[in-house]
Amino acid sequence: MFDGTGLLSRALLVSVVLLGAIVGGGAVVTAQDDSVSLHKDDGRVTVYPTEDATIRGTSDLSAGENLSIRLRSSGDTQPRFLKTDQVTVGEDGNFSATFDFSEMSTNATFTVTVVDGSETVAEAEGEVVSEPETTTTDDSTESLVPGFGVVAAVGALVALTAGALVVGRH
Repeated sequence: MFDGTGLLSRALLVSVVLLGAIVGGGAVVTAQDDSVSLHKDDGRVTVYPTEDATIRGTSDLSAGENLSIRLRSSGDTQPRFLKTDQVTVGEDGNFSATFDFSEMSTNATFTVTVVDGSETVAEAEGEVVSEPETTTTDDSTESLVPGFGVVAAVGALVALTAGALVVGRH
């Protein structure tokens, strides 16, 4: 049924297929699909016209990975600018970069580009927006115990004292 040549040919074929699977399978490198996202409001990265305007993002890159954040003016924004900052991905996957936008007017537009090495990993449109108006309230209630009012604090103290007396009698 089998001759020596057929058996040898099949053994050789199986060996080549197994060797190919072992060597080829070991050489296959799965592309890593790292994702980086920028914090946006209504689809755009927004900053206030301050000295410490912050651009934030998250990533599934390894903690300690360095990223370059580039901001380039867009549209008819004047004066034209290019701002860059190097950031490091934190343990929680977050990163932030701070830029000086104190001289920029509201509605100025720019493009944010996040670069990992030489690869662009995220890009978004941005805009300088006016700071929201803040309202002040007269909060004259004081609390001796954080998170509790005076009545709750005294009630808790009375309950603890009564509990200690009951336990002490037994």
